[in-house]
Amino acid sequence: MAVQSAVQCIPEYQRGAALVMCPSDLSRGRENELLNLVMPIIEEGSLLLDMSRVDSIDAAGIGTLVYLRQCADQAGATLAIVNPSVRVRAMLSLVHLDNIFLAA
Repeated sequence: MAVQSAVQCIPEYQRGAALVMCPSDLSRGRENELLNLVMPIIEEGSLLLDMSRVDSIDAAGIGTLVYLRQCADQAGATLAIVNPSVRVRAMLSLVHLDNIFLAA
């Protein structure tokens, strides 16, 4: 059985930003997979994280999003979350980061 990558880069662009499909699990131990994929994209330009498949996110996942946002700010790029799952929307709201991450 082939193992499918938890994160895939979608070769589509919206609003001039790369669109990346996030894995279903953004919890402790999964950070490096997402970081390794998106850091080069952030260095090149803006990034939209499609979080429609995310059904598990913990403090480590939230911390990773905050770190990515800081890196984007330093690079002069933008980072936004699109299509957040109910779980993602609830977690971002709980920690008062929904206004920072969710695209209008």
